Amino acid sequence: MLLTRGILGEVTEPRFAGRAIERLLLDSAEASKRRLRRRTDEGTDIALDLERGAYLKHGSVLVDDGARVVVVERKPEAAVVVRLAAGLEPRELLRQGVRLGHAFGNQHVPLEVAEDEIRIPITTSREIVAETVRSLHLDGAEVSFGLVQLGKERPLQAPAHGHGHD
Repeated sequence: MLLTRGILGEVTEPRFAGRAIERLLLDSAEASKRRLRRRTDEGTDIALDLERGAYLKHGSVLVDDGARVVVVERKPEAAVVVRLAAGLEPRELLRQGVRLGHAFGNQHVPLEVAEDEIRIPITTSREIVAETVRSLHLDGAEVSFGLVQLGKERPLQAPAHGHGHD
């Protein structure tokens, strides 16, 4: 078993060039864990004991033995991808984005804004997510479902909401 206590860098750095790559497939929730034990795609048993606040970004190098590196790769996850209509007035664009954040925030579902899309992991069922989005009446929005590498650069954000729980 390999034990790693830190992130060495990014796989794109020149110092890692020419090395064989083993991938440690993690989903977006696992990427924030301090302690974790998994196997790489080549079967290497690896344990992580990281500092508080560490985030395992897509491409993070965890092990470098001179011949190979162990690199974090984000595992594709089921998600809905929403692209709001390009021609919307800024006020309407904001209104629709806030409605999406509110609807999924009330379900404690994090979301990710990347490029020109809002990505929301499916934590219930595709049907429930589709109905939630449909009920928001997001005129002109493109909605698709698929497998997405969520949280490649930073943790997903749960939209804040102002109600308590008993």
